[in-house]
Amino acid sequence: MCGIVALVRTDETSSEGGLLERMTDLVSHRGPDGEGHAWLSMSTCGATDVGEAGPWRVALGHRRLSIIDLSACGRQPMRRGALWITFNGEIYNYLELRDELKALGHRFESQSDTEVLLASYQQWGTGCFGRLKGMWGLVLVDGQRQQVIVSRDRLGIKPLYQHRQGGVLAFVSEIKQLTALPAKLRPNLDALQTYLATGYEDQTRTFFEGVEPLPPGTWASFDARDARPLARGSYWHPETVIADIDCPNEAGEALATALRQSIKEHLRSDVPVGCALSGGLDSSSVAMLVAEEGSASLNTFTALFPGEHIDERHFVEMALARLKATPHFATPTAGQFLEEFDRFVWMHDEPVGSLSQYAGWAVARLTHEANVPVTLNGQGGDEVLAGYWQSLFTWYRSLARGGHLLTLTRHVAGAALGGNSEMLKQVPFMLRRYRSRLGSSTLGRVLSLSDQQRRVFEIRELHLPRLLKWDDRNFMAFSVEGRYPFLDHQLIELCLRMTPEALYRAGWVKEPLRRGLKSVLPEAIARRRSKVGLETPQGTWLRTSLRQRLEAWAAAPAALPEFCPRLDFSSLLAEGLVPWASNEAQAALLRHWFADAWLKRFC
Repeated sequence: MCGIVALVRTDETSSEGGLLERMTDLVSHRGPDGEGHAWLSMSTCGATDVGEAGPWRVALGHRRLSIIDLSACGRQPMRRGALWITFNGEIYNYLELRDELKALGHRFESQSDTEVLLASYQQWGTGCFGRLKGMWGLVLVDGQRQQVIVSRDRLGIKPLYQHRQGGVLAFVSEIKQLTALPAKLRPNLDALQTYLATGYEDQTRTFFEGVEPLPPGTWASFDARDARPLARGSYWHPETVIADIDCPNEAGEALATALRQSIKEHLRSDVPVGCALSGGLDSSSVAMLVAEEGSASLNTFTALFPGEHIDERHFVEMALARLKATPHFATPTAGQFLEEFDRFVWMHDEPVGSLSQYAGWAVARLTHEANVPVTLNGQGGDEVLAGYWQSLFTWYRSLARGGHLLTLTRHVAGAALGGNSEMLKQVPFMLRRYRSRLGSSTLGRVLSLSDQQRRVFEIRELHLPRLLKWDDRNFMAFSVEGRYPFLDHQLIELCLRMTPEALYRAGWVKEPLRRGLKSVLPEAIARRRSKVGLETPQGTWLRTSLRQRLEAWAAAPAALPEFCPRLDFSSLLAEGLVPWASNEAQAALLRHWFADAWLKRFC
């Protein structure tokens, strides 16, 4: 896990001295273990490092967080023949690929996954990306073809942004690196206004004009001599998977096998690996299977909120009783949040969705303080298994509209007669939520899709992209690598084979996971009725410790009205701070506060 930058000259304009180093140093938190730079000239013989003063066409920068092969052999930018690379991420199947490549005649000088990646490209070209299992954002220079190749993993777990300015095409891990360029960044008003109104983000764009994320699951090539786009390709097509597993027992057995294999691969590391543990079904499943692998000193990391209804200590202690791990606990407070607010805004690059992201920030800090550089967690379980309540109710809606009333009645009655009665309590809330979003383009799109299309949309576009972005910024702010066993692409394809009849039973969501790991999980967690995300006591914090800060903010000069002149801060405060404020009123207030702080910091 690292921070990278690449600059490709678009013309003969000279760039400012020291630019590459400054852009690299702006993500020193992503890679505190080392740094490297290369300024490459292009010729028929390939790419040669000529230094900053030389006639370079492509410059590569790298900050290293050492995880696999801690020796100097793993340093980047790395060269192999005519190839150079700066790479952020991990390739979990690098050992298998290494053996395959050795059988094809390749030789290796290091134990790193980076060298395996370079050899894979030598052997298969851009076809290598479809063979990789892992997470990555990379820039590869093919000196022989005089091309720059960029690629990003299937889910976009690792970031990679591109931006043209001042005679260069820049690729970066974090948008803050672009602040080193001469021209000031400008806000993307359409993205900003959509976020303020709905809280949604479009993963195909950013909050900045002219700054674009490379789409997940794709690669692109550019001419190394002038940054001219050459070709693009995608290498993952989950929409082609056909749902054909109807039996929850069959689904459960297959899922347990796939998750165990994914965790074995995600544990590959030359440094300590821990687990984020919330007490929920997903994180507990990951932690139990990690312990099953025989980790001698498993460290777990948990955020607690004593006295609040969201506190999960009871379930965490159930899991710990089986894990026999070394637990670490953080108790985030509103006061701590205010102390860290400016750094939090800077590290995230773009406005976050709510205060819940601070809970993840606190867990990341706790992990860093324990000197554990890698942590596994359950992120993605809800998406790949369609485990959100709204996913279940959307399927109920499709049953009703399709005339499948007996099936619908069986599921609802099952919840009332010994199943998960919590589903019934969600009915009025889901109805209110549905009515409040009628007319929104996002809801319209969701409802227009088939069951299978909706599954893929939820995984690739709706919730997961921004959750992964926030997770990346939280963990990397503290030089910790987050890993996500539920997001193994083969496991996702297996889950997409599971029909709603396999996923849902009598009000229970994620039924295959509950059945597949019933021998591993405590019964109270396997059949836990409630569902609590990694949250903070947002309402309590707003009405108490944050109130004075928010009132002072609303009364002071703000940056936001320059771009959204019709804002009424007094109404936002009145609706968001009252004891009976709805979740949406609180979220709207916070979005405007976050957006204003972001504008002041970046624009």
